Amino acid sequence: MLELIGQSPTATTCWGKRTKYIGGNGFEEEDLGKVVVNRKGMTLSKLLHATANDKALFTGFGWHMNYNANYRITEINFVKFEDIREPDDHSDKYAVYQDWGRKTWKTITTSKIDYINKYNPDPDVIRQQVIDAGGWDEYKGQLYYFNPQVDDYPLIIADQVWEDFETEAGIKIFNNRQITNGFMPSVIISQRQRREEADNANPLNDEDSRSRPTQLERDLGQFQGVKNGQNILFLEHTSDEDKPEITTFQMQNNDKLFELTAREVEMRIVKGFSVPKELVNSDKSSGLSNGGEKKEAIRQFNDDTQPDRQEISETFESIFANFYTNVNPKNNWNILEIPDRVADLTVASKMGASVNQLILTDMPYEVKVWNLVDMYGFNESQARRMVPLDGTFTPINPKPATIPGTAEPEKEQPE
Repeated sequence: MLELIGQSPTATTCWGKRTKYIGGNGFEEEDLGKVVVNRKGMTLSKLLHATANDKALFTGFGWHMNYNANYRITEINFVKFEDIREPDDHSDKYAVYQDWGRKTWKTITTSKIDYINKYNPDPDVIRQQVIDAGGWDEYKGQLYYFNPQVDDYPLIIADQVWEDFETEAGIKIFNNRQITNGFMPSVIISQRQRREEADNANPLNDEDSRSRPTQLERDLGQFQGVKNGQNILFLEHTSDEDKPEITTFQMQNNDKLFELTAREVEMRIVKGFSVPKELVNSDKSSGLSNGGEKKEAIRQFNDDTQPDRQEISETFESIFANFYTNVNPKNNWNILEIPDRVADLTVASKMGASVNQLILTDMPYEVKVWNLVDMYGFNESQARRMVPLDGTFTPINPKPATIPGTAEPEKEQPE
């Protein structure tokens, strides 16, 4: 599944969007993300992002903990979810290995599999585990494995559309081949007699000579592809019988068909990841004229991913309660949502033009003021300063800071 997603641009984008919204805008507690939690220098912020990344796709994650002699956690390390396996005997340990998919080696090296105790902060349990391991020097710590399934491995978040990952990857490969071959029609070149190279003049002395490419084959190979397209190939022949016969197969134009297929595949992938289409629409064709749809999509996705953030927050709170030092005195592990402000200059410009038009209309002063308050989100003081009392008007120069919700707090004016 990871390989399929890596080949699908839309799936990769959707995974990234889910990671972003599950990880949110960081911890609510200021500077908490800067706390270092292991000897490798990983901070809480990085641990949160890595956890959100696995949670976004696999719906689970894994942490490894080391303890000191006081049975307190001294460091926490992130473990990739795909590296964790549960033994068939459902023992009190997990099996951790970095190449279950046999990408590096053809066989699994059993001696490199680490069997790590399941997370249990009870001092008596830890004491016994240390004894069973042969002392603190041999003790491998514990592993916290968040798995939403019971006695089974979870499917990825978009398992129902995995075929579309493959389809999109196939379209990408096809387009690449079209470019590589220069969009030229395919041909068959037939020749009565094989044109041998000089070093193949006596094939009886070399059994492999017939498997070598001829000079004609080499010449043709130099005239294909994007960089060599539409070059001239000159061939000599001694008689009409030696003249190559060329049969052309015109290339079928599948652009429109593939365009439709690619669009449908993209829509299904986005739906499979449960990501609002407004957040992955790169061509801005969804009608976001005032940013309202995108803001609503951000709010919706924040709501949809709230349970994931809550589960991660609760995990941080539970495990760091056993940390050797109190890294969060307020015990506030809340994760901030992604803000729904749409800081787009285009949106600001359009909004500014609308505001200018409203102010120029022939309507009472108070009506203009309250339209600015109700329709555009300005506070009353701002609106009254924008609407002239004497009828004169200087058009405003819209800036991102004038977008409702992003303006700086108004400073008190001296009397």
